[in-house]
Amino acid sequence: MRRPSTQTLLIPLLAASFAPAATARSLSVDVARAANAHVDARGVHLRLAPGAAGDALMVVVDELHSAPLGLDGRLAWSCTLQRGGDDGSACAGPVTLHSTRDEARADLHVRVTRAQVELALVQGERSAALDLPLGGDVAAVARLQRVPAAWLQAPLATVWKGGELRAGTFDAQARWRNDGGLEATYAADGVQFNTFDGSFAGDGLALRGTLASAASAASAQARRVTADLQASGGNLQAGTMRFAFPPTPVGVALDARVGNDGRWAVDRFAWHDPEALEFEARGEFEPAATVPLRALSVTAARLVFPAAKQRYAAGFLAAHGLGDLVLDGSVTGSVDVDADGLQRITLATEALDLRDPAHALVLDGLAGGIDWSARGAGEPTPLAWRKARIGGVAIGPARSRWQSRDGSLVLLGALRTKLFGGTLELGQTVLHPFADAGERVRTRFGLDGLGYDGADGTLAAAHVSADGELRLDVDAGEPRIRLDARLRGGEALVGAFYVKLPEQPVSVVADVAAGTDRWRLERLEWNDPDVLAFSASGEYVPLGTPSVQALRFDLREAHLAPALHRYAQSWLATRGYAEIAASGRIEGQLELDQGKPRRFAVAAHDVSVRDGGGRFAVDGLDGAIDWDLAEDRPATTFGWRSLELFRLPFGVARARLASRDGTITLAEPLALDVLGGQLRLERFTAQPRSPRGDRYAGSFALGGIEMASLSDVLGWPRFPGKLSGGIPEIEFVGERIEFRGGLDLYAFDGHLGLSGLALERPFGVAPSLSADAHFENLDLEQVTRAFSFGGMSGRLFGTIGGVRLVDWSPVAFDAWLRTDGGGRMSYKAVDDLTAIGGGGGLSSNLQTMALKIFDTFGYRRLGIRCILRDDVCAMGGIDPIPPAPAAGGVDSSTAGYTIVEGSGLPRITIVGHRRRVDWPTLVRRLVEATRGSGPVIE
Repeated sequence: MRRPSTQTLLIPLLAASFAPAATARSLSVDVARAANAHVDARGVHLRLAPGAAGDALMVVVDELHSAPLGLDGRLAWSCTLQRGGDDGSACAGPVTLHSTRDEARADLHVRVTRAQVELALVQGERSAALDLPLGGDVAAVARLQRVPAAWLQAPLATVWKGGELRAGTFDAQARWRNDGGLEATYAADGVQFNTFDGSFAGDGLALRGTLASAASAASAQARRVTADLQASGGNLQAGTMRFAFPPTPVGVALDARVGNDGRWAVDRFAWHDPEALEFEARGEFEPAATVPLRALSVTAARLVFPAAKQRYAAGFLAAHGLGDLVLDGSVTGSVDVDADGLQRITLATEALDLRDPAHALVLDGLAGGIDWSARGAGEPTPLAWRKARIGGVAIGPARSRWQSRDGSLVLLGALRTKLFGGTLELGQTVLHPFADAGERVRTRFGLDGLGYDGADGTLAAAHVSADGELRLDVDAGEPRIRLDARLRGGEALVGAFYVKLPEQPVSVVADVAAGTDRWRLERLEWNDPDVLAFSASGEYVPLGTPSVQALRFDLREAHLAPALHRYAQSWLATRGYAEIAASGRIEGQLELDQGKPRRFAVAAHDVSVRDGGGRFAVDGLDGAIDWDLAEDRPATTFGWRSLELFRLPFGVARARLASRDGTITLAEPLALDVLGGQLRLERFTAQPRSPRGDRYAGSFALGGIEMASLSDVLGWPRFPGKLSGGIPEIEFVGERIEFRGGLDLYAFDGHLGLSGLALERPFGVAPSLSADAHFENLDLEQVTRAFSFGGMSGRLFGTIGGVRLVDWSPVAFDAWLRTDGGGRMSYKAVDDLTAIGGGGGLSSNLQTMALKIFDTFGYRRLGIRCILRDDVCAMGGIDPIPPAPAAGGVDSSTAGYTIVEGSGLPRITIVGHRRRVDWPTLVRRLVEATRGSGPVIE
């Protein structure tokens, strides 16, 4: 058996209750359940009983559920029935809804006539009334007065599934007819609503207006909707758009047709905010389609800044990184869009100023406009500005004329402006402002007399002229810059690189893909005829480590004499090679992977390089070096006619090189003639990408090098002997050369050895050398004769440990010279040693006059020591230097020390007078002692 519905049971019961009096004076009805799609009532009890003032009616529903009405709980209503005969009957009384959350009370007024049922719910100054006709072509009427949002939340939720009405107070009157026609007026204050996904929301809105819906005269299947709205105060958010309505009302008007298929044909949509934004629009929308917008035409649009940004565009601009954009002025225009996209846009302004601090952009006095259309040709329009600035670049005033041609904007004639103290001219310029991909900008440009000087001095240019073509494309969402230019004269400084361009054209071709976090150099071509030609490609990550992730550099040719002068002179000067000169030609390749070398090759053709500082020179350099990290390369040869290192001359040589397993190896030993002897490079390997970085290692031996010739080259006193020895391992990592093993020098009838030899920045700024030296059994007579020191005999031993030279000047060492046994010394030797010890040499006293009688003097022991630190020598003699005194102890800096212990008659003892001697002073004393002239005694 089918369950009775609410309508089939309750309406007859209420009708019976409100019916005119008959014989029965009381009525009692109980219904277990009555339900339909919107209401579910359980335990319905109706009681009608006679009373003095009229029949008393009570309706109780034990459980009442209605989602559309927001009802959930127990309902009780009682009233006194007033029967009005033909005018109907009325019943008014309190109604209470008990729910699990709270209890709601109001007064319910019901009046039933033959024509309609009138319902009214009243709660203080709030009321909601509904007049429902019982027949005929009579409109139903609903009235709201001071109704809070809570009363409307549940009914609205049934038709607005994705949103919520949160606050507000509503007044409205609506009439709807049987044919679906609707006419309404409304007013609302403090309206707050939102969608659950946050895409559409309003807060604090005040709304006033009318709404009407009726069958369309144009089509029986469509309805016409018209609306007029006045909105003020509060905010409205739609996606990234946020509107801040002013206190004065903003007018909105709508006239549209809605078909049974859901399509909207908007004949008119108008927005009227004279202080900020005005426009008229029409369009077609298909909400269910993938692309809902079918057509849109916006006319008579006018934007007034800065109000338009503050009220309507602040959120949108901020979402696109333009939150700090400042606009001042007004813009008029129109827009046409259809299903294929934008078809036409016009913009015009008499004066617009723009400031974008985030992108360092300034544009003042923009005037004119554009008239762009996707098809056909438009009328030419002027566009000009008074001044502009991009970053630190000031751009002068300019005037131009543009024409739309089949979706592009074409510059008519030329655009000229002042730039960097020179002139920029653009011609044959085409813009594709709304292209999804491909070319966006193409222009021919000319630069004349440009000059620039950066604030930090690292970027500068003067008298630069150029011409060429520039293109900006969009490829897979990335901007792509293509340049084809010719540079003619001028100077440029970029960091340490200074370039003086020739008057003859230098060709530059570049293709760069500029991603958000990395730049790809697809192609770079540089061609300076008969001077420098190369191509390059790579990848640059500004915030990466290293920033140059990949590079392929192909040097087609470099003529060294003009190329160094034109491109590398200043850069070389910053690295200590200011006076370098070169000639000849080279070519080669270089590849980097993750900032590290993967391959390089270089070929030299009759190259000569000479350092003006005398550190190195090479002539007749020919041959090639070819290395690859992953592949074995063919063997090469590399040699020269002559070579000088620190003025040491080396003879002709030619080496055979092999590249295997990422290592360059000397295929066979290489012998070099030098100063009557020979340097033999026994082994050499180079690992440009070892775990420790660039690493070069080898071993060599010296034999028969004449010390007399070496002394001449180094500017030493000339002395005989031969230099021989060997270094079993030499390693060059970064800018440090380390010699493992030792060198042996056989001279002065004795032996001198070097060990722990290391050299840093040998050809750079402030080279540094460290070593330890020892010597034994040197003939003092040969040594003193070679250095013009006073004559002495005996055998000399000693050590010079911890030697540290910076820029070839000593800054630290520990030298101790001593004899093994005694000998004889001349009067000049006595005087020289006395001067070194701080005695100032022999004076013309009686003792000196007595010593003058003798030619030589005997001595038993000799010793002298100097520990150099911080430009001061701690001096000592035969005995060890005493330790530094403790705090409060006796200062021994003036205590004497014995340099020479005499023997025989006359007996001479030479004593040093100062323990701490200024190093430049000691050097001066040594120079004076070795000038060769003896003391003058009067």
